[in-house]
Amino acid sequence: MNAVTDFFVRQIVAVFFFYGLAFFVMGLALLFVGRRTSQLRFALAVVPLAAFGILHAAHEWYEMFQKIGAVTGAPPPGVAEESVRLLLLAASFVALLVFALVLLTGAGTPHRKIYLPVLVILLLWVTSTLLLAFRFQLAPVAAIGLGDSLSRYAIGIPAALLGVWALMAQQRIFREQDMPQYGRDLVWAAAALLLYGVIGQIFVKESILFPSHVFSQANLLDWFGIPIQLFRALMAAALTFFLLRALR
Repeated sequence: MNAVTDFFVRQIVAVFFFYGLAFFVMGLALLFVGRRTSQLRFALAVVPLAAFGILHAAHEWYEMFQKIGAVTGAPPPGVAEESVRLLLLAASFVALLVFALVLLTGAGTPHRKIYLPVLVILLLWVTSTLLLAFRFQLAPVAAIGLGDSLSRYAIGIPAALLGVWALMAQQRIFREQDMPQYGRDLVWAAAALLLYGVIGQIFVKESILFPSHVFSQANLLDWFGIPIQLFRALMAAALTFFLLRALR
């Protein structure tokens, strides 16, 4: 382990704090800035995106306190604590998915056409987690860890990809309305979301799922010397910066 990697490992609590702070600032800023923007579809979709930021920040700070507990000798998190953490993570990804669907659909789209696909994805995630946990006879905490990885694969990555598509569609609208600078800001925001959603979420804690054996957080640390949480935090900061510029 080189000096840089050792530094980040020792400062992992600070990394989680910065990670959560980046998303919390994004959520809070989008709530305030979005209220002062026009009634464009992009402005209407800001609320679920802000919810994504705040919920994801809550998840990261929740896990940060778990890390602090591990350092101070507290008992490992139980089923109840881990269940709360998993619900925060899944809820944040659901909010990101709602943002993408709202931005991609027309103003008069019935709510059921937005929330029905979300409900279907949630049911598939829960069902897959329960079936795999039963198939491999996993302990409750291990089953929650499996649900964590599946939520990133089945909800987080698709939601991020849809979000990228939605942002790119919106930037074309900005260009058509003679606002090219805002369009460029959305392109950069889409790039940050793409990196966060694909690279950031494909590296998970190792579990029984096949991709996690190769694309694990531990392997990323070995290969590049940085924790995945730092990469996600940097992408969150970039996403916040360019979204706020677009919402000026």
